[in-house]
Amino acid sequence: MNRLLGFVLMGALFLGTEPGGNSYLMAQPYTGIFSQAVREAAKNLPSQYAALQAGEYPLALFHDLDGDGLEDIFLLSVKKTGDQTETSVTVLSEYSRVFDASAVQTFFFHAFLRRHSSSSLVKTLELGPKRALGSFKLFEIQHTARIPFGIEITFPNTIGLERNWVLISSSSRYELFVFQEQHNVKSYTRDINGDGMLDLVLFENMFEDSLGYETYATWYRWEGSTYKRYRSVNILRNLKTFLGTIKQYILMKNWDAFFQYALQPQDAAYAKAAGPATALPRIFRSPPPPLYPVSGGEPPSIGLEVLERRFTDLVFPEILENPFNLREDGPESFVLTLRLSVEGENYLISTRVSMYKNPFQGKLFHLVLQ
Repeated sequence: MNRLLGFVLMGALFLGTEPGGNSYLMAQPYTGIFSQAVREAAKNLPSQYAALQAGEYPLALFHDLDGDGLEDIFLLSVKKTGDQTETSVTVLSEYSRVFDASAVQTFFFHAFLRRHSSSSLVKTLELGPKRALGSFKLFEIQHTARIPFGIEITFPNTIGLERNWVLISSSSRYELFVFQEQHNVKSYTRDINGDGMLDLVLFENMFEDSLGYETYATWYRWEGSTYKRYRSVNILRNLKTFLGTIKQYILMKNWDAFFQYALQPQDAAYAKAAGPATALPRIFRSPPPPLYPVSGGEPPSIGLEVLERRFTDLVFPEILENPFNLREDGPESFVLTLRLSVEGENYLISTRVSMYKNPFQGKLFHLVLQ
């Protein structure tokens, strides 16, 4: 993997990219002093830059950067190239540009400090040559804090989506953090360790002989002015270890150890107090349809009388790739169906497997008490 490394307070436009690759656009005109301030800022750009335009208004975001009570201004521009300069956001957001080599333009980010009667350009960052624009939005780094904060600019390309984060930790400190999403690399952001700071987690799928597609999860933490790699774990190997340990406890009917190992702490405490006859039906359910019947007939339902008999085997399906579907706020739990053999009879049962909010400290997985 190449490790290159919101919300809008007021603005002319929010532009994003839907999962299918189609762009969507919501435009809103500026009002009052914001309209004048943005127009003046765009006019004050150095002559080699052309501000991006959302209709008749420059594309802009607002945030109080220096704490003076005035919303400061952030613009995007492209380098002027004569008649070939394209500044219309409507045109730049067309996904077809991704496949047009002649559509390349060099993009820039600009920050303006606003005063009551004027604004001054305080920072310009080159974002590099791109073909199409995805999104331009603010995001919170520290919960409820004015600063630090980030601005995300995304650019769809032929292999996926490039995310450019402008990370602002003071009115004079800006860091550019860039990472690429593609078919085998996905990301999500959330505060995974409860410290009030936004974390970034990258999931990278890689093929490995005898294992399948292993997924490596990497945690990037905020380190004062930028995000830095902190820890990594492999998903598939750890999941197989988790399921193998569960199998041992179930076959031994060591229910207290099973609850302690397989459940979240609060659920384990409940299960131990309630006992296996009450807790197990909340962990294991009838499998969802459609499933092929085992041994030529519908499997009988599992009940208390089954728990009192001898377990001879527990079979999990072979897992060759990461089964956790990745959402915007993290991995989604999945239903796992297994076959329990009890003195010559087979039972199909299902359980739900989830990943801990912070899989980088201690246990990675737990079963869901339903």
